[in-house]
Amino acid sequence: MSFVPRLFLPSISKDQIEIALDESATRYLVRVLRMEEGGRFGGFDATGRQYELALKRAGEPQALAAVLSSREPTLDAANLSLALAQSLPKASKMDLILRQATETGAHRFLPMVTRRSVSRPDDSQFDHKNERWQKILVEACRQCGRSDVPRLEGVADWPKVLDLFGEFDLVLLPYEREAPTLKTVLESNLRARKILVLVGPEGGWDKEEVREAQEKGAAPVHLPTPILRTETAGVAILSMVQFFYSSTPESD
Repeated sequence: MSFVPRLFLPSISKDQIEIALDESATRYLVRVLRMEEGGRFGGFDATGRQYELALKRAGEPQALAAVLSSREPTLDAANLSLALAQSLPKASKMDLILRQATETGAHRFLPMVTRRSVSRPDDSQFDHKNERWQKILVEACRQCGRSDVPRLEGVADWPKVLDLFGEFDLVLLPYEREAPTLKTVLESNLRARKILVLVGPEGGWDKEEVREAQEKGAAPVHLPTPILRTETAGVAILSMVQFFYSSTPESD
C-alpha cells in the first residue's frame, strides 16, 4: 500500500470546497514530500471527520488544497469513551504517555498533580505545556491513523479530579495492594461505556488519596502484570479495558 500523507485541519468546515494550508502543512507537503499540484493526501479535523484532498496550488507560504470528498467520523465498535487521569511524571515522560495512549485509544486526558507527584510545574508553565501536549496529540493521531484528536484538559489538582468522577460510569484505580482483579471489576460493569483510568506518580498513591477515591466511587483493581511504571501503566490498562469491552457482549 502506498504512503498517503495525512494532515490535521484545525479550521475547516464540512461544506468547504477549498482550504488554504498553513505554513507548516505547506512546508511538509511541498518541501519535505515534494508533492506537485494534483497530488492527493488526506486530512482530519477536530470532530473526527475525514477528508480526501488534492493539492491545487503548491506555492509558499500558503498552498491551496481542493476538498474532493469527506466522510463522517467512524464510531468505536464498543462505543467506548476512555479517559486517562495521569499524575504528572518527571522529565518528558508525559510526552511518551500522550503519544502511546493516543495510539491505544484514549479519548480524553486529565493531567493531574497528586501528593507524591515529582513534577510540580508553576502555573505560568501550564499554558506552554498544554500547547506542546496538544501538538503531540495531533501528531500521534496523524501517524497512527486516528481521525479523532483526544480531548486534553488543563492540569488539575487531586480534589478537582475527584469532582469529575460523576461524569463516568466506571473509575478504575490500579493499586498494587490487595484488590479485585481488573477482569473481575470489568465483568461486574458490563454496561460501563465512559471509563476513567487513574494512574499515580512514580512514588505511588498516597493512602489518603486511595481512601478519597474509593469514597467517591472508584474501584481499586489489581492488574495481571508485575508492578508497572507510571509511563506504562495507563497504556497497559487502556489496552486491557478496550480489548475486554470489544470482545465481551453487553449484558441485557
